[in-house]
Amino acid sequence: MSVQELYDNGQYDQVLATLGAHPPLEHLPLAAFAYQKTKQWEEAMNCWNTLIASEPNKAEYYNERGVCKFNLRFKHAIQDFDKAISLEPTNAYYYSCRAYIRDKTGNTEGSVDDYTKALELDPEDAITLNNLGLAEQKLGFTARARERFKYSDDLLGVKTIDSRDPDEYQKLKPTPPPKTTLWIEFKKMFTKEGFRDFWRELRG
Repeated sequence: MSVQELYDNGQYDQVLATLGAHPPLEHLPLAAFAYQKTKQWEEAMNCWNTLIASEPNKAEYYNERGVCKFNLRFKHAIQDFDKAISLEPTNAYYYSCRAYIRDKTGNTEGSVDDYTKALELDPEDAITLNNLGLAEQKLGFTARARERFKYSDDLLGVKTIDSRDPDEYQKLKPTPPPKTTLWIEFKKMFTKEGFRDFWRELRG
């Protein structure tokens, strides 16, 4: 069985045992992800450091290193998410990742900004829509948040009592938030499964 098959089967410890202490560069991303799956954040970060030195313009590497830094409680973790977005400013996944980090570090307004931008780039991402609602709820925008939750459920095929006409979804496409708060304009998506994995990793 190949290391990729081992990884796909969730045998992360076996992946790492097979690759050894010094995996070849082409297998280093797989090793890094396996380390992350087993919560070995420092080892994973070291892999991403090596990969960034090899390919300094690869946005994914910065995003994943940011995940490691966040779990290691590095205060400057957000800088890696900023870098990933600067390299791929139309990638909705990176905005969603940074939004999660911003929210968890107390910048809920910035989180709403990033989730809103992610929805501009991928309007049918139910997870981002739900998370935007959660962030807006924290800021007191409960009516708007409820609408986010309803349409997130619709996109996921979850029936709610007051599901609305899909045409009304147009009203919830990203619009400028209230001027009473500090809102700013912001910035390709791998897969929705990718953000689910990212979220699960950050929540431990």
